[in-house]
Amino acid sequence: MANQVNGNAVQLKEEEEPMDTSSVTHTEHYKTLIEAGLPQKVAERLDEIFQTGLVAYVDLDERAIDALREFNEEGALSVLQQFKESDLSHVQVRSL
Repeated sequence: MANQVNGNAVQLKEEEEPMDTSSVTHTEHYKTLIEAGLPQKVAERLDEIFQTGLVAYVDLDERAIDALREFNEEGALSVLQQFKESDLSHVQVRSL
């Protein structure tokens, strides 16, 4: 994005806008994930996993939330992506 400053074109850095969650449907556990200290994008991704049925909130161990909080946002999202892509059809206890 360029603006004019004193007649000169100046390149402005576009700031990252917060995610628009107004059109996203969350489970009843989304707010709990946010209150537990997970970043918004991580809570969103985990909530999506709940909605797919891959794992249920009740199956989530408190230590899993603690572990996700230890990662930076990118690391936590990577862990959740790997979990999502895993074949868990043979696993009976599916905690992160």
